[in-house]
Formats: sequence, C-alpha cells, structure tokens
Amino acid sequence: MPARKSANTEVSVEKPVASAIPGADVRLLEVVAEAIRAKVAAGEDAEAIQQELEVSPHVFRELLTHSYKMVGRAPEIFDYQERLRIGEIEA
Repeated sequence: MPARKSANTEVSVEKPVASAIPGADVRLLEVVAEAIRAKVAAGEDAEAIQQELEVSPHVFRELLTHSYKMVGRAPEIFDYQERLRIGEIEA
C-alpha cells in the first residue's frame, strides 16, 4: 500500500519577528535594548529615542550603562511599564 501524506508539507511555521517599536504586545527587553544601543551608536538624540520607543528615562539610562542581563531592576520596571502601556494592568 502506498504511503500517504498526513500533512501539507508546503506550510512553514515562522516565528514572529520581535520588534522594538511599541505595538499591541509586550516587547522583549533584549530587543528594545539592542535597538537603543544601535540608535545611540548611529548618533540619534537620546530624547528622540526615548519618545520613539516609549521607554522611561530610568530604564533608558540603565540600558545604556549596563548589560540588560546585569541591570538592577530594569527588567522588572520595563515589564511593568510594558503591561501598563498595553493596558494589561492599571496604575
């Protein structure tokens, strides 16, 4: 008896690309940190970067001065601010 295909092999599962631009979902700190560093290295104004990426001054400063993995409370603060931004929690 010939073998049958049980699934369509032409379909591929792609992971959504994480974005640093604010949207409807919670962003990843790693992605935002990399975007901030790239923009600063390109010579963009710090205030413009903060406004564009909607990051608090506290988190922005910590991301510029440390690795996001070693930053004091930036991960918790960032996560809280992201959940506030998308309306998941209320202040």
